[in-house]
Amino acid sequence: MDERKIIIRELEEKKRLHTEARGRLLGELGEALIGRCGEDGLLPEPAGAVLAEYRGFQREIADSNAVIRSLEADTARLKELEDGISAKEGEESRLSKELWDALARLGKALLGAGGFEDFTASYRHQEESLLAKINEQVDKTKELVEREGGVFVWLGKNAQIAVYKTLLAKNRSSLQRVYRSVGEQFFVVKPDAALDGEAAEAAQNAEALRESLALLTVELSLLKGERRKIGETFGAEGSPSRRIEGLEKRIAFVKEEFPGLYLRFGSLAVHESGRESLASLMRDEDGAVLENAASHQVMVDDAEKKIKKTRASISIDNEKAEIEKIAKAIAHQRQKIAAANDEITDLEKQIGEADARIEELKTFIKENE
Repeated sequence: MDERKIIIRELEEKKRLHTEARGRLLGELGEALIGRCGEDGLLPEPAGAVLAEYRGFQREIADSNAVIRSLEADTARLKELEDGISAKEGEESRLSKELWDALARLGKALLGAGGFEDFTASYRHQEESLLAKINEQVDKTKELVEREGGVFVWLGKNAQIAVYKTLLAKNRSSLQRVYRSVGEQFFVVKPDAALDGEAAEAAQNAEALRESLALLTVELSLLKGERRKIGETFGAEGSPSRRIEGLEKRIAFVKEEFPGLYLRFGSLAVHESGRESLASLMRDEDGAVLENAASHQVMVDDAEKKIKKTRASISIDNEKAEIEKIAKAIAHQRQKIAAANDEITDLEKQIGEADARIEELKTFIKENE
């Protein structure tokens, strides 16, 4: 293998190392210079354009982070709302059951109290009818339980008991609904008669439960409204997790632009025109950085020059080898041309001899006519 190619590889590695070292120095200088700029400070061109680009990247990152924080806050708030709504719905279910029981106790107490005959008249007949059915079914169930007999009697008795128990449960449930209806109607009509005893206690308890449920309904409505609003925002703009992922990828992409931007900013100090635009930011210690960067550039230029010279030397040798190859080809072709010329001369001689014989034959023919 040509040793000059090994030399070129070594020189290219040397050039790469010095280029990277110079880039690090100028990149760090650029980052330091940008750090010395105020948030609203302005610089003349060309530094001003690079600084504006940097600030644009910073604003984009800040805006993206703000959106991410907002999405994360909304997601956390939505979780809080879901938990709160679930808890309050459970509380609502519990209070509703307690209210139903309280209204039933109130209705039963009102039907048994004096002074509310006009208010309870329409319900009293229903109560009496259901109580009669319940008592009848209780008696029949008791009678069946006490009845004795064989296996078949026992089987028929159990079937009848099951029927009576089903009817008993249904009528008791209907009676509770009547009592609740009386209790509900009490708060609608609000009779003038004064409450006392069990009725007063039941009414007070039911009223407290009604107020708690009303307040809970308002709270649930507010929580569900907020949940719906956040949900509509997520629905319109897409999944928050995917949006956060997209924004984080964009932030990572933008941050990858900073090293190149710092290098561009620091590289402005290498040339006179760029250095003038950075004059307000430059410090005495920056001179040592520039000198060091210049030394690396000298090494880069020297390596590049040697690479070019070595490649030129290789190219010269390649051209010489190609010339020698072509020269050999020309000599070979000339040999072939010389051989062809000799053959042509021989053929022309044969033609001349043939022409001479033709003339002799023509003379012979003419003389013998």
